[in-house]
Amino acid sequence: MRIAMLHWAFPPIIGGVESHLAMLCPELARYGCHVSLLTGSTLEGEVDYTWRGLRILRRRLMDLNSLDAKQIMDRKNDIRRLIGDFIQQVHPDIIHAHNMHYFSPAHLEALLEAKKRGGIPLVLTAHNVWSDSVWEEMCCHAAEWDAVIAVSHYIKKELVKAGFPEDRITVVHHGIDLERFRPPTKEDLQKAWETYPELKGKRVIFHPARMSYDKGCHISIKAFKLVKEQFPDALLVLAGTEKTVDWGSKQHEHVSRIKRLITELELEGDVFIQFFSWDEIPLMYQAAEICIYPSCFEEPFGLAMLESLATGRPMIVSRAGGMPEVIQDDINGYVVPMHDHEALAERCCHLLANPQKARQMGETGRQMVEKNFTREVMTARTLQVYGKALASYLRKQKQIA
Repeated sequence: MRIAMLHWAFPPIIGGVESHLAMLCPELARYGCHVSLLTGSTLEGEVDYTWRGLRILRRRLMDLNSLDAKQIMDRKNDIRRLIGDFIQQVHPDIIHAHNMHYFSPAHLEALLEAKKRGGIPLVLTAHNVWSDSVWEEMCCHAAEWDAVIAVSHYIKKELVKAGFPEDRITVVHHGIDLERFRPPTKEDLQKAWETYPELKGKRVIFHPARMSYDKGCHISIKAFKLVKEQFPDALLVLAGTEKTVDWGSKQHEHVSRIKRLITELELEGDVFIQFFSWDEIPLMYQAAEICIYPSCFEEPFGLAMLESLATGRPMIVSRAGGMPEVIQDDINGYVVPMHDHEALAERCCHLLANPQKARQMGETGRQMVEKNFTREVMTARTLQVYGKALASYLRKQKQIA
């Protein structure tokens, strides 16, 4: 099967969708699929190369970090040619777009044109939902997707409310690479301490999401101030901000506010901020004792939950979007109310005071991931969606003929 994959970014750009693609695409290739990805450019510019069986084409016109709405409209014809040429070159059996139900009407129109011209089924994976004028405009095309993958039951519910046909939506939770994310050996821990000496001798709490208010970094810091009163040797680790998707250019402002909060609470020596590349991030999970993700918006899924659990680390999340579909309270972690830093601090302190319970939760989480959230399970379910989309599309074509 030939698959034309499209998304705005790919590693080294870091984000949940980018990590998802870095697992899904090579696994599809391992199943014998020929996968080509059209994605945004990086500092290296517009390049073509192959990575783990995935053919990657990087183009500036797919890089939303460097395009605004006016530029997109001015380059509308160029975008149409780019996507049309890509589809013609790949000659796919399936077109699979990620988060192209939002951001740019010009890109979606070009994609729909290419679909109709080539007579190819079009699959969307909806990693997010929004609520603004652009979202409403692009939802007018909801019925033109032949199949839709929702990353959580929460996302499926929101898509149906927005007008997407329910019978075309399949929930496929993310999967994780159990070889990359695994409980640490003594050698792994030693490597972590050598790589990041700031961690040695500390009881590490890791917040793996990008630094922003949406992801609840300010909640983590306020909670950590309370944690430090009981556990002076605790250290909060925040993922840095380099090479992250920053649509809307809000990241710099959020980071500045978060750093000011750290200073105001006199935690400069107790919060470690570091950018972790896609290859480095597993080591940080291994070095942590517990992980936290107090998201302050309706999180569509939260891939970091699986990364934490696969590493054998319990995770504390907010009751947001699809997160409670994975984190089960008092089984593999805790679910706390959104915006409640006191509740987050209480649960952190409880796990730090009861390390045996934290280990048991982590072991349970690992078992749950092994059963339900592997990259193999995710890929098999994705292939099932492809099969149904192809069969349905062929039936429609026969009816038209």
